[in-house]
Amino acid sequence: RHAQFVDSDPSRKYANDPNITTLFKDVKEYQIRVAGKRLQIEKYCVRKARSFKNQNNFLFLPALEAMYIWGIFSLLDETTAKTFIQKCDDRLVNGFTDVQLCPDDRGLGHLMIGVLWKHCYLLNKDNADEISNASYMQKAEDSLILSLSYEKQIVLDHFITGWGNYEMAELFWLKGENKKAMEYLKACKKVSSRVKYSLESRVMFKVHNLTERIKNSNGRTT
Repeated sequence: RHAQFVDSDPSRKYANDPNITTLFKDVKEYQIRVAGKRLQIEKYCVRKARSFKNQNNFLFLPALEAMYIWGIFSLLDETTAKTFIQKCDDRLVNGFTDVQLCPDDRGLGHLMIGVLWKHCYLLNKDNADEISNASYMQKAEDSLILSLSYEKQIVLDHFITGWGNYEMAELFWLKGENKKAMEYLKACKKVSSRVKYSLESRVMFKVHNLTERIKNSNGRTT
């Protein structure tokens, strides 16, 4: 609920709200261990809480990011998805009252927009309107390319590049371009070889599954 409030207030009146700042400060205290190890999602939350403090009590649309991480985008209807796209695009263009967006923020914003456009395509792929469907795919690709263009500038949230490469791979797989999809899957693995990032094992699981799908696919490779 607090993350949703943070998302909805571009004036950032919440920045010094003690309820919010205390919650983010205490995130680390709520970690638990399973078989002696901390859960990846908890590590992710701790890193986001640390980022909140380091960025002058600011996160870029954290509720929307949480929805993406938990796979909730796939449950949205088209109208809601487009509403979130507009919200995200508006924040990227107009920014926030007292915060200069960094490459991590912009990379994340374009990643979420790309995934939402891809979802719009999936909702409509069986419809007869091929022009709209092609438009959704192109918008998704353009947004993901923009996200990946920030790779060398990203400071903290390297998962943006790992997940971005996976999303591009899935996009090309949906288009039947398996060779191109495999190139992005390989790029995703290279990110993991260079830097450790949040929820890495989750995206690697997705990479493995998509790789197997492509190997077993009879679709065209271009």
